[in-house]
Amino acid sequence: MPNPRTPLSKAKLTGADKRNPQRFRDRKEPQTSGKPVGAAPSYLTAGAKRAWKTFASELGWLTYEDRAILEITATMRAEIMAGSTELPASFFTAYRQSLSALGASPTDRSKVASPDDPDDDDPFKRFHS
Repeated sequence: MPNPRTPLSKAKLTGADKRNPQRFRDRKEPQTSGKPVGAAPSYLTAGAKRAWKTFASELGWLTYEDRAILEITATMRAEIMAGSTELPASFFTAYRQSLSALGASPTDRSKVASPDDPDDDDPFKRFHS
C-alpha cells in the first residue's frame, strides 16, 4: 500500500516540511480564518463535549470553520465511547465519512486544495487604490 500524503498543516506541526521541503513545495491548503476550533457548543451532551475535546487535541489543524462537521463527528464518537452495542454498519460508514471530512487521515487532508489568490489573476489590480 502506498504511503499516504501528509497534509501540509500536519507536516508543519511535526517538522516534516523542514526535513523534506521538496515534498511540500507545491502543496496548497484552503484559506481559513485561522481562529481555533474553540470549545464545544453548550447544547452538546457531556459525552459529545468530551469527544470534541479529544478531536481538538488529536487533529490540531481544526479551525473555526470545522465546527459544524465536528459537531456531527463528536456526537457520533460519543455514541462509540458510551459503549453503544447496537450501532448499525451504516453508522460506522457515516462516522468514517465524517472523519474523512475533518481530514482525520493524511490522505483525506491532502485532497483538499484551495485556489490561488484571486487577486493574482486580476488584470485590473494595478488600478485598485
